Amino acid sequence: MIDTVDFSLDEHSEEVAALASRILGDKVTEERLRHLTATGDLYDEAAWSALCDAGLVSMCLPAADGGGDMTLLEAALVAEEVGRRVAPVPYVPTVVCAMGIAHFGSDAQRTRWLAPLGDGQAIAGAALAEHHDRLARERPQTTATRTDGGWRLSGDKPMVTWAPHADLLLVSAATDDGVAVFIVEPTDGGVTLVAEQTTSGLPEASLHLDDVLLDDDRRLPVEGAVSWLADALAVGLCAVQSGVSAEALRLTAAYTSERHQFSSPIATFQAVAQRAADAFIDARGVRFTMLQAAWRLSEGLEGTDEVDIAAVWAADGGQRVAHAAQHLHGGIGVDTDYPLHRTFLWAKHLELALGGATVRLVSMGRRMAEQAATGSGAGSASDAAHGGD
Repeated sequence: MIDTVDFSLDEHSEEVAALASRILGDKVTEERLRHLTATGDLYDEAAWSALCDAGLVSMCLPAADGGGDMTLLEAALVAEEVGRRVAPVPYVPTVVCAMGIAHFGSDAQRTRWLAPLGDGQAIAGAALAEHHDRLARERPQTTATRTDGGWRLSGDKPMVTWAPHADLLLVSAATDDGVAVFIVEPTDGGVTLVAEQTTSGLPEASLHLDDVLLDDDRRLPVEGAVSWLADALAVGLCAVQSGVSAEALRLTAAYTSERHQFSSPIATFQAVAQRAADAFIDARGVRFTMLQAAWRLSEGLEGTDEVDIAAVWAADGGQRVAHAAQHLHGGIGVDTDYPLHRTFLWAKHLELALGGATVRLVSMGRRMAEQAATGSGAGSASDAAHGGD
């Protein structure tokens, strides 16, 4: 008997996705995106406020902190709608950082930050990866040294998405006891943010820490924060890529059905149909692997393998979908007056933000070699098929 995986969503999850789709569909129109692009600041404050007012940011926080006790899976469904609308809102880093503080922070940290993060009064950025470690799983070169009653942070963090608008940054740093996560505010002395130009146009900056002095209460006290944050952030980015791929497919299906050659829609041509079918399979792969990873993390299960698998699909599969969509559109696909170009730019940005497929494959290969050498278990990927039955 062959076990199957059930990817169907429960009623509450479907309602969350539908609400996000309705809000972003109303707010993030093509005209709105053109206006924001022209201003040079790709941040839709109106759409962000609407998501916060609807409780779609605070929903994943514990009820004791004013949240809805929902999980990363529901957050991923909202992130998917963000990608589907290519909505320039800081949803993924803010929600992941808020959940990180809820899971790993002290009572004082939760009191200080969760309410403003949940209601949209504050934006968060995740400064975890470094040039030598795109996955934020190795020992960072950013250091945190003990001082009297606090810490001194020094180092650099590249490509921190939404940092130019952030009110707090969760920063990983190496200590004498391992790796810890610190809450850094852009106004702290010694903090410098340098804006970077990005493929998608989304706001991003490199972070420089020059002997930044922090009180001891800026450190997340519970162990395991770095790994969870890195995996949860990756799942969020994969979810956005799933939405981007779905939108690219939707535009392509509409265009190839309307575009005629030799008195027939080009969608009826065998080569076009085959290319579109391959893109559809890739888009489903991106979505299903993302849902599997999100579900495992939401259930508190080991999910590093699943996160890497999802990231490989999001990076490689997402790019294949984007290229197929451009190919089937022909010249109009690169016209900036036509919406498809945004999906291509976002797909490339997300691929790079995830570290790329090669880095993820190397990470999985290293773990497999270590398991073989030590005789440890086969890993979470082998038993994942039974988890969603």
